[in-house]
Amino acid sequence: MLFTAVFCGFLAEYQLEHKIENDRAKELAKSMYEELIEDSIRLDKIMALRDKKEECAKYLIKYFKSADFSKEADTALRYMSFAYISLSSRVIFEPSDGILNQLQNSGSRRYFKSQDLQNAISKLSTSIGFIRLRNDRELDYITENLRPFCIEHLNYEWLNELMLDGKLSVTDAFLQNQSVKNEPPILKNYQSINRDKAMNIAAQLLLMLRGMKSATIPEYRKMASTTLHLLRTEFPELKKAQSAQRN
Repeated sequence: MLFTAVFCGFLAEYQLEHKIENDRAKELAKSMYEELIEDSIRLDKIMALRDKKEECAKYLIKYFKSADFSKEADTALRYMSFAYISLSSRVIFEPSDGILNQLQNSGSRRYFKSQDLQNAISKLSTSIGFIRLRNDRELDYITENLRPFCIEHLNYEWLNELMLDGKLSVTDAFLQNQSVKNEPPILKNYQSINRDKAMNIAAQLLLMLRGMKSATIPEYRKMASTTLHLLRTEFPELKKAQSAQRN
């Protein structure tokens, strides 16, 4: 009887621990699923703005190649402001990885039974690392090349009026196509602009934007999509919850 009592106690403890792990796995899966969905929506908006940055960079390459810098350059100044200065979470994608880090660092990833899901989470973490590496390179380029060029040649009084004396961000001022009436849209120190260098500064930015869009982001999207699919497979209630949300 004593043996039976101990054995039953052991089984009860095991079942309780198993239930706790299953409940914890469901909580983590739901949080990670929501995190990835929210990031996917946010990423679409960011990439749309980065496409506009690409358009600006392409325009500036042509502008610096042949334009008469002594003439008014409203479009060039607007594009420089947005492409060279705008730096926020609206144009830089910083993936949310709070739950991912928790899974990786605490060993909670073992709560997921699917080995494919565990592998996908590891690959997703790697793809996020590559995004952050690209972000760091982009930020370094902005600091070391774009901002010095703007300090030398951008008319900041004109920019201040474009931003309504700080009421709008650079991005909002660009998107809303604010008018500037008091400050002439003329490049500062245009006599000293080196055409080849100015073209290359814009061209390098374009390369970086394209590199992120054509390689790094697609790999992240692929791994995020795979992880979402595997989460739905192991936890069908996620799919039902998403369907209910849409309805």
